[in-house]
Amino acid sequence: MALLDLYRSLGIIDDRIANALRPEARHAVYGADRLAHVGFHIRQQNNRKGEKGAPKAIVTATALIPPTASGDVWQLHGWSSTTARWQPYRTAQNQFHATDYPTESGSKKSYRQRWDDLGTVIEQALEDLVEDLDGRPYVITVDEDSARRIWDGLQNSKQGKRPDTGKSKYWLPGYSLPADERPDAIIRVNIADDRVPPPTGYTHQLSSRDATKEGETSNALYKIETDFGTPVWLLCNVPRNYDGGNSGRLGAKYTRWDAQCAVMSDIKEERRKSEIPEPWYSMTATEIFPIALTDRVSHEALAFATAQLCHQTMYWSDRARYPVALHAAIQMDKDHPQYRRTAQSADEEVDLDDEA
Repeated sequence: MALLDLYRSLGIIDDRIANALRPEARHAVYGADRLAHVGFHIRQQNNRKGEKGAPKAIVTATALIPPTASGDVWQLHGWSSTTARWQPYRTAQNQFHATDYPTESGSKKSYRQRWDDLGTVIEQALEDLVEDLDGRPYVITVDEDSARRIWDGLQNSKQGKRPDTGKSKYWLPGYSLPADERPDAIIRVNIADDRVPPPTGYTHQLSSRDATKEGETSNALYKIETDFGTPVWLLCNVPRNYDGGNSGRLGAKYTRWDAQCAVMSDIKEERRKSEIPEPWYSMTATEIFPIALTDRVSHEALAFATAQLCHQTMYWSDRARYPVALHAAIQMDKDHPQYRRTAQSADEEVDLDDEA
């Protein structure tokens, strides 16, 4: 696993990624293997107690680029807001790590202005990327929890509405570019526990007879119909430790609310160990919401390709929560010497739909 992470740091794309995107015969119309997959990671690092100035905003990005000729290798390029040019991933990451996080300069800006400025920087990055792709189509993947601050068109409440109904400067990533330079689609990914319902089981309709099959865990991709027309896909994930030896698999049948307490008794058969402090496992889900801007690739194809890029990772022997391009962009930030995990306090939280 350490070796795989070293490969990721070097930006090495081997046959596993190419094979994951190669369509099967029945999926030959997908064309996802001919798309460049771009991931943008946006994060705000809040100030520690006593720190002055606006919070630091960090943007990193990667582009998983298909070969121009059959049989050639895929490439991974990187970009960051501190070194605003596309380079091989290993070079972009090294330069990003050698530079301090950007700080806001000039006059104090409002909440809306700060995020609009980031949108402008990203639009310029996409304009530069289009030149490097030399006409090859591309799709953009972003995390909904952070990206919805910049692009109103990603929010559920804005689906089916016109761009002029948003408060942000840009409706969607790449939307300000000429029509022939825009991405084929935007893929919104979400893993937030408070927004993505955790699966608790599954039911399959058996085609051979009028019966159903129920199960406790699943690794499959499920299509969910929505009330705003465009379907959402949920990629179910089973914790790695769930299948470990002697795990007990607590969480398969019931949750902690129904955990059994310890029973002390002189009779051996009546004694019972408390389940509350034991490790518990439950399924998680990655929400995949494709927003197609052209008809060259279907929603189903985009969801399938995103799930494949989560299932086949660069750095790990198991499934990841994010697809390759977005994961690599996130790791660029996480590996930075100044990176720290910060949580927004209750009095700092903002309703993004109401923020001016």
